[in-house]
Amino acid sequence: MFERAAIIGIGLIGGSFALAGREAGVLGEVVGVARSERTLLEAVHVGAADSSTADATEAVRGADLVYIATPVAAIERVLRQIAPALEPGCIVTDAGSTKRGVMEAARALPDSVSFVGGHPMAGSEQAGVSAARAHLFHGRTYLLTPSAGADEALERMRAAVYAIGARPVVVDAQTHDRLLARTSHLPHVVAAALCSALGEACDEPDFIGDGLRDTTRIAAGPAEVWREILLTNADEVVAALAEFSREIDRYRSALEDGDEDALTALLDDGRRRREGMAEA
Repeated sequence: MFERAAIIGIGLIGGSFALAGREAGVLGEVVGVARSERTLLEAVHVGAADSSTADATEAVRGADLVYIATPVAAIERVLRQIAPALEPGCIVTDAGSTKRGVMEAARALPDSVSFVGGHPMAGSEQAGVSAARAHLFHGRTYLLTPSAGADEALERMRAAVYAIGARPVVVDAQTHDRLLARTSHLPHVVAAALCSALGEACDEPDFIGDGLRDTTRIAAGPAEVWREILLTNADEVVAALAEFSREIDRYRSALEDGDEDALTALLDDGRRRREGMAEA
């Protein structure tokens, strides 16, 4: 489907896309791009790339697919850097966790290339290309946010996503960021804040059960990565935090008033919503 692909930021996600694409016959030659010499060597060693380089501009020359899997705050810079070297007809996509800023930055790309934003809803507590695996996307939702006039590119990306075992869902950037603020970004902030609120109780293993471990698992994500995600979607995350704060106030009021009926209603509402939560 793509004869030559450049994977810029060939870590867990970029490396897994490369492995999955090669296994599915979607990708031909793959050039991996990373800043670390160790990552460049590992990308070739694990089979995620045929060759590797620290020069993104050189990597995209002759590529008919460019996959940007850098931290989200770096995507805009990467787009500016590679724009002059992109081949006409090339499809550029990304794997960023927020989309409005990325889609805006992509408007500066040449008219001869197409941009389709992407966000695979998959990941791992592990990081780096050594943790990449071909089946990372199997059965997972893969969100696509196409730019205007990229219909053909969208269909090619949709086919590629199906080929690697994921389920493509097309969504506009505004809706993406609004919903992800509530289903991904807010939960991370809440998990991190909960760990901080527990204080020294976190150091008492005899008093920590699976419920707390499950609830706070995502707080173990790298602070640098999540800082960038939250800042690039700050307005929606702030709105989601305000909504969450109102719910916490309802619990506080019910407890302060000793209102059994109100507390039962709140807990029942949460239970029903969790039971009805869509499973991808």
